[in-house]
Amino acid sequence: MHEQRQFLLDEARAKEPVKNTFRLAWEFIVLNKKFTLTAMALLILLNILTAFLGIIGMVLSGIFSLTIQIYLSKLVYFAQDIEEFVAQTKASKIEEAVSRNSFVAAGAYIAWIILLVSLLFILGLIVKSSGIPLENIKSVEELIPVAKILFLPIVILTLLISYIRPLVQSNIALAENFLGGFFAPFSIFSLTLWQSSFKNGYPKYIFIIIGLTFLVGLLLGIFISLPFINMLASFIIVVAMYGYMVLISVVAMMGRRMIES
Repeated sequence: MHEQRQFLLDEARAKEPVKNTFRLAWEFIVLNKKFTLTAMALLILLNILTAFLGIIGMVLSGIFSLTIQIYLSKLVYFAQDIEEFVAQTKASKIEEAVSRNSFVAAGAYIAWIILLVSLLFILGLIVKSSGIPLENIKSVEELIPVAKILFLPIVILTLLISYIRPLVQSNIALAENFLGGFFAPFSIFSLTLWQSSFKNGYPKYIFIIIGLTFLVGLLLGIFISLPFINMLASFIIVVAMYGYMVLISVVAMMGRRMIES
């Protein structure tokens, strides 16, 4: 673990860590509007390209998203105080974020894909072991038995991954090269990491963040389903996705400082 004292995060977590997490995320978004608008525009462009390029566009979008998260995570983690954070935020440039972190992001993205495919394979084995003939399913109604079987495992896995993911994300952010980025997501299986996640108020902090994020997501879903609003759904989703990227970056490093102290 990195032992250097990070004054900004130490001060932020000492009092009202949840409030300060949202505050730091918000300040990064609003203090450098050029960075924010450029990142959102690129996300929109990559999402549009996905319709034409398919999996290539999806991969580029995923790597770009991770690149931004890694950049901000490092920025907030190594800032000595709020003044340094503000100054570096205002000086941030998209091209700098991409050039410094794209290889690490690419390694991490490939690892996440491997883990996702492995998870889907395991879930498929669970369904297969139930004896339900998937090849004979021809309607949504026939998927209900499958949903009943997978509901509990998916809920449990979602909670576990949501709990430990910020710490895994912090390992990705502090990786130095492609291989470091590739191996970092596999720390999700680290017993040491799981043991450390029960220290210094991390569980309470993460469960509050998860709860607030779920609530905001629910309200957002209701909002974009309103008449006339749903026409702007794609744009709103991209804005929300960027906000979440920024938030999880701060959460990851705040959580890391908690277990380091």
